[in-house]
Amino acid sequence: MDIPNVPLTAARNLDLREEYGLLDEDDGPLDLASCTLKMEGRQYGAQPGLALISLSEVTDDSQGIRVLDAAAGQIRIVIAKATLAALPGGPVGGTEPNQPDTFVYDLVIDRPTPAEPLAMAGTFIVSPGVTVL
Repeated sequence: MDIPNVPLTAARNLDLREEYGLLDEDDGPLDLASCTLKMEGRQYGAQPGLALISLSEVTDDSQGIRVLDAAAGQIRIVIAKATLAALPGGPVGGTEPNQPDTFVYDLVIDRPTPAEPLAMAGTFIVSPGVTVL
């Protein structure tokens, strides 16, 4: 499976809600039945210690990865604004105040076969956000 580089973008003042259709080796829908999904976000690749963001599967629209349609490979990723606001950097603590902060992430799918677990990865850019809701 080729690993798609999919940049994610979010604002610290809003929940992130993104839907994706995952493809298998033949560019058809990736069947997610009997699979386990996990996503982590870190300041840089192979950062030691606990991830800044760690998502697992959920069955509702709470923070996590929800499988919308297993046979069609459809998922929804939700990251709460409280989690985004707690990331390092931000409007006053970043290296460049009021500028976006860049992190990295990957989404791993543990599936019976084949054993290539990485589904997508890339940069995760978090802007300060402006409007207070």
